[in-house]
Amino acid sequence: MNAAKQGKEGFEMSWSSLEGKAGFVTGAARGLGRCCAVALAGAGADVIGADILDDELEETVRLCADLPGRVVARHVDVTREEDVVGLVQAVVGEFGSLSYLVNDAGMQIEQYLLETTNEAWERQQAVNVKGVFWGCKHGIKAMLEQGRGGSIVNIASSLSLAADPMLPAYTSSKHAVLGLTRTIAVTRDYARPGIRANAVCPGDMDTPLVQAYFEAHDDPAEARRAIAAAYPVERIADPAEVANVVVFLVSDDASFVNGTSIVVDGGLMAALYTSA
Repeated sequence: MNAAKQGKEGFEMSWSSLEGKAGFVTGAARGLGRCCAVALAGAGADVIGADILDDELEETVRLCADLPGRVVARHVDVTREEDVVGLVQAVVGEFGSLSYLVNDAGMQIEQYLLETTNEAWERQQAVNVKGVFWGCKHGIKAMLEQGRGGSIVNIASSLSLAADPMLPAYTSSKHAVLGLTRTIAVTRDYARPGIRANAVCPGDMDTPLVQAYFEAHDDPAEARRAIAAAYPVERIADPAEVANVVVFLVSDDASFVNGTSIVVDGGLMAALYTSA
């Protein structure tokens, strides 16, 4: 079974079947998280979409209404461990098993290092690192109890591999996500039973998070143009293009993909110089 849906800019999303797989996507109310929920449901997977933005999360559910997989909304604050534990339990209770998880919830505050307050630093680490840590920890526990393996997909960033002077806390948190992912992947007690952990490292995407980054500049339109010009493809990504990679990593087609970081950035990280 194949499914297809148009992405934000008309980019076609098409997927092999994920029928019988169930899991969760954090940050599912908007942006990449929403696209991941749509793409997974379109491929037949059952999804609990988790977020603190209840109205927008319900819109995600509505967008998935006619897709093969079921999508259920759940209010989850990833900075609260009990919420994440409840999320894992909800997937098992609703669908009978947990076969994948997508840790997408994230935030960034645009400040240079000397302007970054302790509160801003801690908030970004709580959402971007603790939330992923708890999702992985409690998700792995459930997968081990089931004995069927599973796929962990952590949304890292091109800033897991490079840096932005305006985003010290965010950059640090995304480096941590990549390190955590690799640590899980090389733990044989998880790998032998078939639990895989991989990171997706997007560049800039046309999402509310990146739009807020543009808005932090004196001239947002010029900031957008400058960022797009840095890419060999001369544009930023439609989040659907990144969600397709997430679907692949969840699927059995990626059964021997473990511990990798897939950079989805239109060639940005490959370039020192580009042709005119």
